[in-house]
Amino acid sequence: MNEPPFPQKLSFSRQVTATDPDKDADQGAIRYSIHGQGAESHFMINDITGEMYAQRTVDREERAVWRFVVMATDEEGEGLTGFTDVIINVWDVNDNAPVFTCAPDNCHSSVAENSPPGTFVVEMTAVDLDDAAVGQNAILTYWITENVHRANDKVLFAIDSSTGTVSVAAEGLDREFADTHRLVVEARDGGGMIGTATATVSVTDINDHVPKFREDRCGARVPESANEDAPILELSAVDPDAGTYGQLAFSVVAGDAEQRFYVVSHRLGQTGTLRLKKKVDFEKPAEQRFNLTVKVEDSDFSSLIHCQVVVEDVNDNAPAFAPSSHRLAPLPEDVAVGTSILQVVASDSDSGLNGDILYGISPQSDPHGHFTVSRAGVVTVAWPLDRETVASYDVVVIATDRGTPALTGSVTVHLPLLDTNDNGPELETAYAPVLWENSPAPQVVWLNRTSTLLHVVDRDSSEHGPPFSLSLPSLYSIHFHLQDHGNGSATLTALRRFDRERQSEFRLPVIMIDSGDPPMTATNTLTITIGDQNDNAHQPGEKDVYVHTRKGELLASPHFISLRPSLSLHSFSLQANI
Repeated sequence: MNEPPFPQKLSFSRQVTATDPDKDADQGAIRYSIHGQGAESHFMINDITGEMYAQRTVDREERAVWRFVVMATDEEGEGLTGFTDVIINVWDVNDNAPVFTCAPDNCHSSVAENSPPGTFVVEMTAVDLDDAAVGQNAILTYWITENVHRANDKVLFAIDSSTGTVSVAAEGLDREFADTHRLVVEARDGGGMIGTATATVSVTDINDHVPKFREDRCGARVPESANEDAPILELSAVDPDAGTYGQLAFSVVAGDAEQRFYVVSHRLGQTGTLRLKKKVDFEKPAEQRFNLTVKVEDSDFSSLIHCQVVVEDVNDNAPAFAPSSHRLAPLPEDVAVGTSILQVVASDSDSGLNGDILYGISPQSDPHGHFTVSRAGVVTVAWPLDRETVASYDVVVIATDRGTPALTGSVTVHLPLLDTNDNGPELETAYAPVLWENSPAPQVVWLNRTSTLLHVVDRDSSEHGPPFSLSLPSLYSIHFHLQDHGNGSATLTALRRFDRERQSEFRLPVIMIDSGDPPMTATNTLTITIGDQNDNAHQPGEKDVYVHTRKGELLASPHFISLRPSLSLHSFSLQANI
């Protein structure tokens, strides 16, 4: 930029002449003077010759015309006075550079991107204070000295050299490439003086970009236990446009007939969150996999993406048996160990480990481990059974899946046992009969204090029990007789006298036969105690008894020693002699 030159000092001379028409007047005695507002400060006059001079620089742009009065006075300024008007036109010189009206801060404009060539951008108008009527001093020509170039080196802007109107010069104005351009514009007058200004051109956005997803495809996995509104997938798109043109909305447009999904759009962030609208159930084949089509759109354009949502199984189904219980036909109690009695089958709607079932038997239902169950659910006898101990079983088979945490289901197997004749008859109780010695025969033996009846029982069921057949071995028939009453009872009679001192007890076998098929024979021994009678005199004798005490201790009182034979009591007292 060229600094405007200072106006040149006005150097001129102009003479005014006055004459005195008086006769014999001395023309040389006329005196000249200048009068007018401001004239005396800029001009001076030779008071004798009338020559006028500029005494300081004059500026046409401040005052183009000066009007003042020159007064002529005869008699050396003491006589009469005459006047004349003086008009001075200040001749222009090129001392002012062009100045842009928007400078320095208001040279701003905007233009829409993709505007075609010729689109108005900004009016860059400059003014020149010099006189347009004089030469080329105020005739301006405009140039863009710093322009914007495209990749092919074409300029983006042009200027009308006469008017200063800036317009688009070529296609390719792209806000997403550059949203602001700076142009340096020059105005040059005919005298070569230059003024410059910088125009800032903002490129305004138009919706010229289609929003696009950042990925070609998307996918997610969601557990079937996910609750409603649970986030599933973050979606992200890009749209270089600005403002409302760059605010994006996401939606599911296909693959979701039951409307189980929705998208929350974060418009300013150009992202969206795919969420669960309704719970899904992996056990329904139609809900194990969803192929969704998601759309992203701005106000004019849209794009699609395909998203696969895979539903993951969770262990939400316990194993279930059908039926929930089994009632089996009676099983013989003598069934062989290893015999399979039933296969139970449980089903689990879950998949993988969640649906893999292991079988077991509840210890509470089979505390002694009489049964086992295989991986296939086959229940097998693992230990000999005894109907007389447990008449029937309610075996609880438990099915446990391998999920975390594991879930269980159960089935009850009701198994009654069928009796076999595996128990012989036996005496109802442990009888302790007493037969007094020397009693005359025959004598009925009392089995207890209140009854002479001997009763027989059988732990087998009734079809393998009574009626019983009761007898004694023939070897004992000379000593006792057993009368079978046919109803499970009998009476025992002693056939001779007994001497306790020779035999204190008699062990009598009792033969018992039940009515099973085949019948079972059992023998119980009845122990008969021979009661003592005082039938023997005393014999002299002595007994040494030793009493031991601790050192320093005294026997303070007599001690009694009791000797207790089976049926008689003899007491002896010993007086300690201290």
